[in-house]
Amino acid sequence: MKLHTLGTSAGTEPYAGFHHTSIAIETDKGLYFFDAGECCGYTAHINGIDLLRTKAIFISHPHMDHVGGLGNLLWYIRKVGNARKTPLTKDDNIDIFTPCEETVEGFMTVLKNTEGNFSTDYTHTTHKITEGKIYDNSDIAVTALHNHHLPENLSNSFRIECEGKTVVFSGDIRLEDMDYILPEYCDAFLVETGHHQIEAICDKLRESGKTVGTLFFIHHGSYIMRDMDAAAARANAAFDGRAVLCKDGGTYEI
Repeated sequence: MKLHTLGTSAGTEPYAGFHHTSIAIETDKGLYFFDAGECCGYTAHINGIDLLRTKAIFISHPHMDHVGGLGNLLWYIRKVGNARKTPLTKDDNIDIFTPCEETVEGFMTVLKNTEGNFSTDYTHTTHKITEGKIYDNSDIAVTALHNHHLPENLSNSFRIECEGKTVVFSGDIRLEDMDYILPEYCDAFLVETGHHQIEAICDKLRESGKTVGTLFFIHHGSYIMRDMDAAAARANAAFDGRAVLCKDGGTYEI
């Protein structure tokens, strides 16, 4: 599978070259978004990713830096299909998983006030996230794990199983959540740095006793975006050369 990092910034003031958090997992059978920060649909399209392959979108929590690009993503999917004259059909559906259905409803209201009432032959189905396995289409399976970033089960991490491999997307977390959201081994851990220092993340990972193949740092805090070279050196020193400091528009094989 391919991992696309479409936005790698936390909810900071704007930094040139960085947009809010969004990743996509691409397989031979489909495209799956995890969080939908600003410009995620735009970045995917200009990097040659086929938006019409989108099967599902998973939102970790309703903060703006994780969901602010959802309306544009859905709008671009419709726009690209119409421009190609090969839109999705009545047999197609995009599943949207969210802990806050009201947020998705708000974006849908905005879209219905754009041209054409946002009419589509295909459908969008919104699902409220519950703890446990929430998606399995024989291509990819996704398990939601509530974390402590927000109360009332409004914040989730995701465990993704695909092609015999396991990827964990942290969302926004407290460090102690790593004990719960990580299995004993995962091939890749995408962990946020917006609320934590690189070294504290690595120290907690070692303390947890869990094994991670590659550590991908995402959702960057200002201290990273101000000096990526220095942050990359810190990351590799802290995790034995097996850390990746992600940038917008990156693609990685998992």
